Amino acid sequence: MACRTLLRRRAQLKLIEGMCETHAAATIAVRRRVGTTGEARFEALAKDRLVLSWDGARNVDAEIEGQPLEIHFEEEGERYVCFVTSRGLERCEDENGQRRSQLVTSVPLRVETARERDHLRLEFDNEQAIVGTFTHVVDTRRQFQARVTDVSSGGLGVVTVSPRINELYTGDLFWVDLELPGEQHRSEFIVRLVHLRPLKHSDQLAMGWAFQAGDDPIMHRNSLRRLQRIAGRMQPGNRNTKGEQ
Repeated sequence: MACRTLLRRRAQLKLIEGMCETHAAATIAVRRRVGTTGEARFEALAKDRLVLSWDGARNVDAEIEGQPLEIHFEEEGERYVCFVTSRGLERCEDENGQRRSQLVTSVPLRVETARERDHLRLEFDNEQAIVGTFTHVVDTRRQFQARVTDVSSGGLGVVTVSPRINELYTGDLFWVDLELPGEQHRSEFIVRLVHLRPLKHSDQLAMGWAFQAGDDPIMHRNSLRRLQRIAGRMQPGNRNTKGEQ
C-alpha cells in the first residue's frame, strides 16, 4: 500500500509540474467557503512551495497566511482540484522589470478529479457534530473517534484531538462507522488515510480519508447512494432531516 501511495503522489506532483511548465490557468477558492474565487496561473513548483501569479480577479482572502485553499484546474479535458495552505503574497519582478505579486502556497497535500466532488459534497459544522468511530481493519484494538467535517464521493475529512490518536501512517486502512443525518441506520465504510496534519494553535489534527470499495463493492455503492440521498435532502430549500422508511 505504501508503494502504491508513493507512486500516486509522484504522479500528482508530476501533473502540477506540467501545469507550471505551461503556466496553466487555475481558479483559487477558500476551502469550505462559498464566495469570491480568484483567477491565477501556475508558475513554479519547488520542494516546499507552489507559486501562482494572479491573472485577473484576485481572491484577497486567499492571500491570508494559513488559509486553507482549493486550486481548480483542467488538463486534457479532465478537471482537477488540489488542496494547499496559503503562505501569503510575495513581491517579485517579471522579465520586463515590472513589480508584481505572486501567491505562495504549500506543496499540494493531494490532487483529486473534480468530477466526483461535484457529484456529492456534504459539510457539517460544530452544531451538527457528526462523529465517526474508526477501527483498524487488522488490529481492532486500534480505535479512535473523530468529528467529520465533510463527506464527498471520494472520501471524508475529519478533525480530532491529537492525544486520542496513536501512530497513523499514510495508506492505513480503517473501518469508519457513521450516524448520518436523517438516516435510521448507521453507515460503515472502509477508508484509507490520505493525509494528516496538525492544526495551528490547537491540539487538534486534520485528516483526509479516501473511500475504498474493499471486498464488498455492492455494499460500498449502496452506501454512496445513501450519501447522495442525504445530499439531496440537505440542498437549500429541501432540508428535511427526517429518516426515510
